[in-house]
Amino acid sequence: MPRPLPNEWGAAPCLDLVNSRWNDHVGSGEVHDRLPLPVWRRGFLRHWAYRVRDPDDEAAVRRLYRMRRVIRTALESHAATRKVPQAARAALEREVNRAPLKARVTAHGLVIERSGPDWDVVTSDIATSAVRLIGEGAVVKVCANPHCSWMFVDESRSGSRRWCDVSICGSLVNVRRYRRRHP
Repeated sequence: MPRPLPNEWGAAPCLDLVNSRWNDHVGSGEVHDRLPLPVWRRGFLRHWAYRVRDPDDEAAVRRLYRMRRVIRTALESHAATRKVPQAARAALEREVNRAPLKARVTAHGLVIERSGPDWDVVTSDIATSAVRLIGEGAVVKVCANPHCSWMFVDESRSGSRRWCDVSICGSLVNVRRYRRRHP
């Protein structure tokens, strides 16, 4: 059984939400889901500095499930074709606009804040992180291990990163490939 919290959090809240559900990378066919775990939700909220009154709010958790599907669809489409399906675009736009933005000028510069109910602020920010990745042309990939579903941003200089973690999935696939060629 995997740990309830990841070893490392992702580059954006949308990736952490998407990766809260993943396939077992060794090929057992098992699917793991951290989203229903209160400890994962609390860790996610704490890591991204989101403040909510009730991390176990059932309606909010259902919304996170829906968002996870929409964001995965959008990011996978972006990764494959650089296009996002219209339905995913519309759903992301609804979430982005759920909590209005307010800009303030301070002594330190421009501060942009969201307002509204706490979970609206959270889901708006998560959706915004997905839109930013897509809009900025981030190289979002799904791990090349056919059994893994982990998504990541390829920030390598050449843009050739293939594995979510080369020491785990990369090694596993390479060892299996070697064993097939050298029985």
